[in-house]
Amino acid sequence: MILLYHASRINLFASHRTLINVTELSESLGPDYCSTLLGFYVFTGENCTSAFKGKGKVNPLKKLEKTPKLHKAFRQLGADWMVTDELQEEMESFTCIMYGQARMTSVDTVRVKMMRKMVGTDSKSKVDLERLPPPKVCLIPHVQRANYRVAFYKRADKAIIESPKPHDPGMGWEKTGEEEVLEPVWAIGPDPPSLVEVLAQRAESEVDGEYEHEDEELEMEEIELEDLFSDDEDDE
Repeated sequence: MILLYHASRINLFASHRTLINVTELSESLGPDYCSTLLGFYVFTGENCTSAFKGKGKVNPLKKLEKTPKLHKAFRQLGADWMVTDELQEEMESFTCIMYGQARMTSVDTVRVKMMRKMVGTDSKSKVDLERLPPPKVCLIPHVQRANYRVAFYKRADKAIIESPKPHDPGMGWEKTGEEEVLEPVWAIGPDPPSLVEVLAQRAESEVDGEYEHEDEELEMEEIELEDLFSDDEDDE
């Protein structure tokens, strides 16, 4: 894919031309489509970008070929180091297409629709979360990582590349732990509470509610006892 992208700009001839097959393929496809393929290749999963579970590349590529309006979006990957909101939205639209929902543009909406279909009304229905598209909070950093990788590939013919650090904001990675290990940003925004934390908070609130109920009962009993032994008489 990298060679396809650069092949149209490599000026070698005769015995020094070692990319004959790639060059012919590049010429037959055209530079624009080769640029589209490079962005598609990285977005759908390569060495440093995760793939979409069970999707591969063949079927998504067929869907991309049927959606020429998104070719430009894949060509824009790596053009700049930062991902624009418009590019992010177009990548989200293609993700919806990959999961068979061409009329939708929100992966979160697609997740809800697919989840409802999985649950259905059948008691034997199974919910397979791996078949769902990533939520938007996870797709955003994925697009950022893909953009970062494509940006390097598009500048592979440069001796020196001036680039931001992979852990800089908006690049899709972060340094974690005391050793500052470089890891992908799996989701943006605050981390959702774990199931254990949710259950613990619920149990604590229920216990507090029981204590409050018991305190109210004790207060009622004290009031009744005070009234029973009170020397005061009601006004007639």
